[in-house]
Amino acid sequence: MPLIANPSRTSNGTPVLDTDEKLRLEVEAQWFGKDKKSKGTGTIYVTEKNIIWLHSEAKEVGYSIDYHSLTLHAVSRDSKHFLHECVYCQIGFEGDDFYLVPTDEKDVKKVYDMICTCSALNPDAEEEEEALSELMTSASLGPNPGPLQNGHAH
Repeated sequence: MPLIANPSRTSNGTPVLDTDEKLRLEVEAQWFGKDKKSKGTGTIYVTEKNIIWLHSEAKEVGYSIDYHSLTLHAVSRDSKHFLHECVYCQIGFEGDDFYLVPTDEKDVKKVYDMICTCSALNPDAEEEEEALSELMTSASLGPNPGPLQNGHAH
């Protein structure tokens, strides 16, 4: 699922979450698009399924992305690339980037760490299949018989 503009909100302005979706972190921050222009100040909600940002005042402004659509995330401290320390995120390989800039600079690491944690809860289906295939292959070969001497295991 790609980036979704203006995700649903509850009556108190928080994001509508799936019944099995847990909120893990809530931080005040700005969202900057790939044009590096701020979309305003709002709140980042890092859930176990999505990263959601909702504008504080403009209720029609917000974004949501699931972890499967996120191809890269990193802490950026390079002021030549971006003016603020931030969490840089890339969607796909088409150059769809965004930057999350927490109001409190100490929260950059918290946001990054929680995105890492929640991303790990959502492994890619292809990676899961490969891991299962490797496990099944090693299980069918049996335990390592040890070194061979004269063509026989000892």
